[in-house]
Formats: sequence, C-alpha cells, structure tokens
Amino acid sequence: MRRLLTFAVLVALALPAASAARTRGPNDGTLSVKEARGWILISARGGVIGSFAQGKVTIVDPVEGDGTGPVVTGDEWSKSRDATTTTWGGSKVRFRIIGGAFRVRVQGKGINLSLVGKGSVTLNGAGTGEDGMYSVNSGAYSFIPDYPFSFVLSATTP
Repeated sequence: MRRLLTFAVLVALALPAASAARTRGPNDGTLSVKEARGWILISARGGVIGSFAQGKVTIVDPVEGDGTGPVVTGDEWSKSRDATTTTWGGSKVRFRIIGGAFRVRVQGKGINLSLVGKGSVTLNGAGTGEDGMYSVNSGAYSFIPDYPFSFVLSATTP
C-alpha cells in the first residue's frame, strides 16, 4: 500500500511538469516566415523564434513568469519602453520568447521566424517585389503582400 501511495504521489507531481513542458497544444497553429522585408506583428500565446539581417524587434511580455521572457542576442542597441516592453536593433539579431502571452513586432530585412501558438498575425511587405514568403500550418509558401495582411492563427487556419 505504501509503495502504491508513493507511486500515486510521484505521478501527481509529474503530470503538471509534463503538461508545462508540452511544446504544442492541439489547437496551436504554425507560421514560418523566410527572408521577409517589411514588418510583422504577432500577438499570441505560444512561442516564437526568429532573426533578422538588419532592423529592430519590439517584444511585449505582459505577464512576468508565464514563459521564458524575451531572449535577444546580437543586438547593437536596446531601449526599454516600460516594465513589459523593450526594443532591440542592429544587424544579425536573434530573438525568442517561449511560453505565455506576448506581442512581437519585427521590422527590417532578412526576417526569418517560426511561430507555434494561437493568436493574430499581420504581415506587411516593403513593396520591393522581393518581400519574402510565409507558410501557415505547413501549407505551401506564399509571397508576403505589400499591404497589411492580417489573420488569426490556429490549427484550423487555412
């Protein structure tokens, strides 16, 4: 009986940790962006990893402790807007925020990013004719339009 109780306690403690480590929920959508030029706005819950050749990224992390918080490397400058918002800029910058709710705005050229989660996305190319490509939920890649194109990201987004 004591062994069974110990096992039950271990399982009860392990389940929350396992669910927190889950990388993708059943309703999460995916977005992949390659070599974009212009700006991208994401307001979501999930995780985003990205980089850009030149530009800036603003990350809003409204709830402290609900994820990793922003991690940015390679920046040449940064500016804290308030307790939850910071902008980083430069060349060859990499960024990520995993878990919880966040807002990310990336502006520049050579933008590459991957998003897993649920939320809203706006893509806006610079109008150069070579503004990059995007794919939603492992679909075919499409060209990024040179006007603000918004959509809701989830597992059912076409």
